[in-house]
This record gives sequence, C-alpha cells and structure tokens, in this order.
Amino acid sequence: MKAAPACPRCDSTKTRKVADSPIKGKWELYACDYCHYVWRSTEDLTGIDKRVEYLRQKAVHVWE
Repeated sequence: MKAAPACPRCDSTKTRKVADSPIKGKWELYACDYCHYVWRSTEDLTGIDKRVEYLRQKAVHVWE
C-alpha cells in the first residue's frame, strides 16, 4: 500500500486514506490529521491557499 500524500493545505505528512471510489481505481479520499483538510486524489489542488504557518498555529488538535 502506498503512503498517503502530504496535505496540500498545510504540508503535514500526518495524512491517511479514508475511502476509495465505488468504482475501483477512480479516486481515493484523503484526510489530514493535522488541519482536518479532506481531498480527493483527482482534484486540482493548484489553487489551494497554503498559509502553512497560520494553519499550523490555528489548527485544533484533538490529541492535545
């Protein structure tokens, strides 16, 4: 199984695959455990606002 990609919004590597498409191989759904962003593998992520430091400072962490 391949590793989940880094979060496109906060660059965290604390991400995981949460679902697969109903049609096998069409897309995967990923979630960031750090900033809680969720995205599909087929989305165009080039327009994501990457305020990395702001998001890291303001994210609410359930484990704290």
